[in-house]
Amino acid sequence: MDATTRRDRVRLALVLVASVSCGIETTGDSCPSPGAALRAVGRRLSRSWSEAALSALARRGGAIVDQLQPGERAALGQGYLRFEADRPVIVDVAVPIDSVPFWLADRGFRPTPVWLRNPDATWRLYRRTFARGPIGLGVNGLDRAPPAHYVVFIRPLAERSTAEGPPPLIRLDPGASESWRMTVARPGLSAAWDASRPFERLPKELSKAIVLQAAHAQRHATLLASGRVWKTHVVSGPQPDQVAIAFGGDPARELVWTWRTAPEVEWTAIRIVRAPAHGGRGPAPEEPDPTCRQVRVVEGDSTCVEVPNVVNDPVIRRHHVVVRGLEPDSAYVYALGVKPPRGFGPWRAVKTAPDRGRPTRFLYLGDAQTGLERWGRLLETAVRRHPDIDFLVMAGDLVDRGNERTNWDHFFLRAAGVFDRVPLMTCAGNHEYLDAGPRLYRAFFELPHNGPADTDPDLVYSFESGDACFAVLDSTPAVCDPAAARRQAEWLDHTFTRTRATWKLAMFHHPVYPSHPWRDTPALREHWVPVFDKHQVDLVLQGHDHAYLRTYPLRAHHRTGPGQGTVYVIAVSGDKYVDPARRDYGAVHYAGVSTYQTIDIDTAPHRLTYRAWTEDGRILDQFRLEKPCRQEPLRAPGRATSSCPCLSYRGMDPVGCGKSSGQGHSEAFSSD
Repeated sequence: MDATTRRDRVRLALVLVASVSCGIETTGDSCPSPGAALRAVGRRLSRSWSEAALSALARRGGAIVDQLQPGERAALGQGYLRFEADRPVIVDVAVPIDSVPFWLADRGFRPTPVWLRNPDATWRLYRRTFARGPIGLGVNGLDRAPPAHYVVFIRPLAERSTAEGPPPLIRLDPGASESWRMTVARPGLSAAWDASRPFERLPKELSKAIVLQAAHAQRHATLLASGRVWKTHVVSGPQPDQVAIAFGGDPARELVWTWRTAPEVEWTAIRIVRAPAHGGRGPAPEEPDPTCRQVRVVEGDSTCVEVPNVVNDPVIRRHHVVVRGLEPDSAYVYALGVKPPRGFGPWRAVKTAPDRGRPTRFLYLGDAQTGLERWGRLLETAVRRHPDIDFLVMAGDLVDRGNERTNWDHFFLRAAGVFDRVPLMTCAGNHEYLDAGPRLYRAFFELPHNGPADTDPDLVYSFESGDACFAVLDSTPAVCDPAAARRQAEWLDHTFTRTRATWKLAMFHHPVYPSHPWRDTPALREHWVPVFDKHQVDLVLQGHDHAYLRTYPLRAHHRTGPGQGTVYVIAVSGDKYVDPARRDYGAVHYAGVSTYQTIDIDTAPHRLTYRAWTEDGRILDQFRLEKPCRQEPLRAPGRATSSCPCLSYRGMDPVGCGKSSGQGHSEAFSSD
């Protein structure tokens, strides 16, 4: 907000704080913070209620409110958001009509005849006047009912001349600035500061009001029970588990480990040495001598992750170690530090990525999300059948409820024999965002921090393996916020411009060209497809739609010949399916099938071989793309093309018109 706007519109002093006492308007007695109140309620109820009763309660916010004690109700009703006004004010709280917070009536707010509408819901305004001083508002909700976070409109109780003095300063507390933003009511105002959810029309009385907006992801940030289970069956302990390995800034020479222990295990270290030659991935044939001079001990750091509603294991410690100076395409054995300090666990094996100019092979899996036990068998089968893979990629929706830690406990349990031996590169899906944004996703994975400067680390990044460059994008904010889509498109353009890799691949969650019967993502087509076309991206890996689809090569949204367009793939590895819509751009469609994909990228000749496999070993779909010679730049800046002969389908028409069927589908792209 510029100085003129402040001078003309803002006659109000506001101070936001992260947590407050309960005695805002009554007494000076302090009450628990909202977070402490939520923890107390969860622990109290878990001692006397069955798991089934707690799970049912978690879906009924009104029933939860009935279980609150007076101090808890007060903390949750006025300790969530606090601001201070330097004069009497009118406070309007806009809430979706089907999820009215309990505390509005407690605090004396009254419904008005004012209604608002936006893509999320129909909203109603609740109003109250306040005297000068601190004002506290309550939580958004205790269950999943709210489709959006409430919005606060603040106006002076009486208009005053701007000639009375300079405009007051408006300050946001650092603790609140991550979740809340302050703006002025205007046409097109969004209900959330981090997403495009505009109100259709603002009534005149709200014009020029000060607006407090929460992040859309905060709509479920105060769930008392975040899901169907309040207790984990995989409790943390002194021994490391939930190990995940990722590539670092230079995948051929740097690996990053993360793992879990109980919170009291504070020592974070890894012991690592190059493995004796044994002809493949897996356990080394013998443990290296720990006194060998080549054995390195690398220490890292750790942080505690708190999820209060996991009542039998509310706090865990996540450990993080970066090991640099490794050799490309080389096997190493490592052991993680254990309690008591300076001890180490069993040896495991892992391999670095191949360097530039070398072949690379990886597995791609779409949404795991549900049916994790069966998904774990699919993953184990894939790695057993293809022991020479260099890494795994997963295209989001790894779990069903991204901020329920029990989901992640189950996910890591089913992948325990794989993730501690094969590097895993992931992207966040919309289910990682559910309830409170990708908080737990970011706590569990440590991925390259080379994305756009204004994007959260671990969510947008790139890496290279062999002769392939991979760009990983965060489609969840991009599908509803054109600005987020543009920022990532600019970064994507820069990433593919500077790479020397022959092959270019992208991965994100929401499909550009859907297989789902009614979903669509026009923002991704508008902002990302031109970048894919400009840089001749070879393959885009996606999830979200729960029905297998491979497109023809596409350029500018139209079918084209091999080597002249991008192939887009949607896959699912869990057991949640939908019936796909038949699309003109789809070369292959399948419904009701879980797959994993192997993608081999060779260097002599330059060849990409794609295969989609079922758990029983059947090839469902396959194609091959060749680039028999290196790419050379076109005269147009920033674009590249091949100087090789035209590429086309072997044995098919020149534009690559294939047919899909219920049997395995095979196509070969090659030079004629």
